[in-house]
Amino acid sequence: MKILIALDESPVSARAAREAVRLFSGPDAEFLVINVTRFPRMWAGAGAGAYGMVAPLAMDPAWPDDDGAAQDNLVDRAEAAELPDAEALTATGDPVRLVCIAAEDNEVDVIVVGSHDKSVLRRLVDPSVAAGIVRETYRPVLVVSGEPPS
Repeated sequence: MKILIALDESPVSARAAREAVRLFSGPDAEFLVINVTRFPRMWAGAGAGAYGMVAPLAMDPAWPDDDGAAQDNLVDRAEAAELPDAEALTATGDPVRLVCIAAEDNEVDVIVVGSHDKSVLRRLVDPSVAAGIVRETYRPVLVVSGEPPS
């Protein structure tokens, strides 16, 4: 069984990784972790009452660094989440699209993502990656929310 885990710096993401290990560990489990760096965005608007828009900034060809730091960081986070020998994948762009592509390219059996509690306004500016993945893939998706109440 191949399990793809979307892993970023958030505690919810780390919890999703731990839940994946708890639910899917076994001799035939193969874990892959992916971290997608979004393109920088800026908010542009003209005065009160105008509709703003979110647009990607111009990219410096040297960004992100190709020195392997992102890969090493992801491997460290996977080890902290006690993922056994996870293969690390990094990418830059749209997280929903790239997680779904990685799932297809690696023929995973399930995708595991964390879900942050966002306000309505924040969801308008920064849509939910978890909801986007659920909409865009036909593969099973396990969505893990924040820490359970004590």
